Amino acid sequence: MSFLVWVAGVLGALLIAAFAYSAFMNGQAADKFPPLGKFVEVKGARLHYVEAVPEGGGKGVPIVLIHGASGNLRDFLVSIFPGLAKEHRVLAFDRPGHGWSERPDIEDIHDPARQAELIRDALLKLGIEKAVVLGHSWGGAVAAAYALEFPENLAGVLVMSGATHPWEGGVAWYHSVVRTPLIGGLFARTLAVPGGRFLSQAGIAGNFAPDPAPEGFGADIGLPLLFRPANFKANSEDTGNLKSHLARQSKRYGEIAVPTIILTGNRDRTVRAKIHSYVLHEQIEGSELIKLKGTGHMPHHVHGGVVREALSRLATGGPLRPGLHEIEAPEAH
Repeated sequence: MSFLVWVAGVLGALLIAAFAYSAFMNGQAADKFPPLGKFVEVKGARLHYVEAVPEGGGKGVPIVLIHGASGNLRDFLVSIFPGLAKEHRVLAFDRPGHGWSERPDIEDIHDPARQAELIRDALLKLGIEKAVVLGHSWGGAVAAAYALEFPENLAGVLVMSGATHPWEGGVAWYHSVVRTPLIGGLFARTLAVPGGRFLSQAGIAGNFAPDPAPEGFGADIGLPLLFRPANFKANSEDTGNLKSHLARQSKRYGEIAVPTIILTGNRDRTVRAKIHSYVLHEQIEGSELIKLKGTGHMPHHVHGGVVREALSRLATGGPLRPGLHEIEAPEAH
């Protein structure tokens, strides 16, 4: 009995230490990576966004950038946002529950269509009735849902390395743990921070591969914000439920009639093009598919100029180029 008591005491002490360490590091993350923009309230939740408007208001309609899983709007601020902002009105949003955006108390908030609705409502509140929407990775599902549900508010959509179709297999084990009552809350408050710090570099490298990841990328995008309990839970809810939502949503892609550009790296190991982007292109009549040869999951960092050109064409009503277009060599953004 004394041995069991000793083991329980050690485990309890470790949990307390992990809790204290996590709370301290999460406080540090909030201080180091504060909100960078403004907030707009929709359905009882404040959404965080950064906006840039060039002199004269910018060319064409505004461009809206939606990030993927485990991320926030800072990913765009260190890639395509500055270049776009020279000529266009640009807005980047933290998705609900990510970065500094609040998560509304809506049962199906993990549905890409529901998140598209919140962002659409936010834009309307800001006086933007029509925009071009780019969605990256998980955000690609939001962009596709936007095109299905709110075509009247779109001048075009760019699905970049988008998760758009159900896939074989599941998701990382911890997404299930975090969504488990009681246990999930304990996990998020004790193990998410040390686990995240240990695994984040490998995750970043995997997302960029075969392209090299920029040095200091985790800090540049404020990655430590992800490991705060509410953010971590929101990310797991989104990731764990995405497959079932896509099983329904993907059957409707043939209905999409807005100008659509699909952009993907053919070496993407995170969201494989053969399962997602290539199939999406086949389903959407007249869509343009840009295949970046030798590129991974982060084309906005490696092929920034290509992404900006595609968005600019959509924003200004430029010509779509239906069919497949391959690009060989990466360029600096």
